[in-house]
This record gives sequence, C-alpha cells and structure tokens, in this order.
Amino acid sequence: MIAGLVAQIAQGQTRAIARAITLVDEGGDEAEALLAALASASDFLQAPVRVIGLTGSPGAGKSSLSDLLIARYRALGQRVAVIAVDPSSPFSGGAVLGDRVRMGRHALDTGVFIRSMGARGSLGGLAKPARGAIRILAAAGFDIIVLETVGVGQSELDVMHAADTVTVVLTPAGGDQVQATKAGIMEIADLFVINKADLPGADKLAHAIEGMLDVRTPGQLGVDDLWRPPVIQVSAVREQGLGELLSAMEAHHRHLREDGRLKARRLRQRLQELRERLKEALWEAVDQSLQSDDQMRSTVAHVLEGTCTIEHAVEEFLARGHRRAL
Repeated sequence: MIAGLVAQIAQGQTRAIARAITLVDEGGDEAEALLAALASASDFLQAPVRVIGLTGSPGAGKSSLSDLLIARYRALGQRVAVIAVDPSSPFSGGAVLGDRVRMGRHALDTGVFIRSMGARGSLGGLAKPARGAIRILAAAGFDIIVLETVGVGQSELDVMHAADTVTVVLTPAGGDQVQATKAGIMEIADLFVINKADLPGADKLAHAIEGMLDVRTPGQLGVDDLWRPPVIQVSAVREQGLGELLSAMEAHHRHLREDGRLKARRLRQRLQELRERLKEALWEAVDQSLQSDDQMRSTVAHVLEGTCTIEHAVEEFLARGHRRAL
C-alpha cells in the first residue's frame, strides 16, 4: 500500500497527495512508514523545491499574499502548493478558518494544491505534521511550497525550522511597529513585508525595522550575517509591490544556493526536528513510567509532601531512565 502511494505521489496525483497528508496529519505507524519511504525515494536536502514561509500577526494579510503569490508563480509556469495553518476546532481538531476560502479562484487549477491544517495547540505557529506535508509535496514535484503560519504573534518562530525563506508580514496598524522589535522576530526574518502599505504609518514602520536591522548582533542564532533582510512595502488588495517582493525572494534563493547555504539550513532544520521528536518520545516514556513505576510514584509523593526537592526527583528519574536504557 505505502509503495503504491509513494508512486502515485511521485506522479503528482492530487488524491494521493491529499490522502498522504491526511495520514501524516493523523499520525501513527502508517504515517511513519510513508515518511520513511519518501525519505528513501528522494533526499529532501537536495530537492529543488522552494519553501517560502509567511508569518506574522493575525490580520496582517498573509492569506491574501499567498493568493497573489500563487497567481504570480503560476504565471511563470511553476506548480505551487500552500499549507495554511489555522486555529483548530475544539471539537474536531480541524482547521477553523479554512484559508482555502480566500484562495478559491485557484480551486480548478491542477497546478495548485492548497491544504489547511489545524494548529492543534502548537504554540509556535505551525501544525506539528507540517514538515511531513512539506516532504510529501516536495516528492510530488511542486516547485514552490508556501507555508502560512497560524498567526499567533511573536512566539511563532517554528517557521524558521521548516522554511527556506522566512517572510515576516507586518502592517502599519495594529501595533506591528512594536511587534517588529520583539525578540525572535528580527532573527527569523529573511524578508520583511509591510502589507497594507497604502495605510498611514507604513514609512514609519519601515524606518523602524531598518533601524533594528542596523543594530542586529552578528552571529546571533538565526541571523545570516551575509544577508540583510530587505523591507518591502506592498498592498495585497491593490496588488502593488508584488514585483519587488518576488525579486527579493529570488535574490534570497540565489543567496541560499551559494556555498551550500540551502543544504546547511535544511540540515539544521533536520537536527531541530530530531530534537523535538526526542523530547516528545522521552516525555512519553517518562509519563508512562510515572504511571507504572512504584518507586517513581513514591518519589512524586515525596515531592508533593515537600520531603524531596524537585531537582533531586529529576536527577533520580534521569538516573533510573539511564539504567533502564543500559
């Protein structure tokens, strides 16, 4: 079954792609087998696909920009996929807003694939299965993947661990002049886009961002010392500034292609994914032990009674886990 699905994905069959993403979204053994088969079939580190991340505050116009990017890249003959991460339904866990509604004009275009994914409590702006979806779309031969985050504010930094080019979308209104100076935002951005630039305050926000870029610390985590993020003013509603935006994205892509920077970035992303998966697996193992191991439960009881410090309990749990591993 998995081999047949991988073959259909490689042929670009829309139903197979959708089915595969659903498998990954739901998780489980089949999802793991599928991702393993895709990894064996092709190396994502060398894949020609470009992953463009769009992140920023809610209401900044990320979906409108995604819609216009689809149109522009399709006009260039490139196949485009969009993963739009939305807030989750508290009942089904699925995406609430459904950004596909905003991109409905592309629904019949066979060169476009759009998928909404629920964030399901993720605080970093991305759904956890988003990386798996990227692997599937890359294997399907898409040229461009637009990864649109849920829009949770300054904490949505996960996109830097999944995208080749991170585009931070801000607006003159809504406090984004303050938002632009938040810790993390300056570090993750490869491009700054001021959307709704026809509104008052766009120039002021652009000057504020340029000023922050002047004082960035070289060698800081996430900062590429050889690339200064351009600040581009656009109006998605009036379709202004899009040519400059695409030119900036092309320039950053060329920059990444030099001296193996793209491969290095994807290697860092793979390492980050390994760390995250290890954290999840270790916590699950500890959680199971807390329910089944009498000595660990006794230690928890001592912590609650105040006769054992939390630090000592952690050391004991780690020691017991290490002995079990041996």
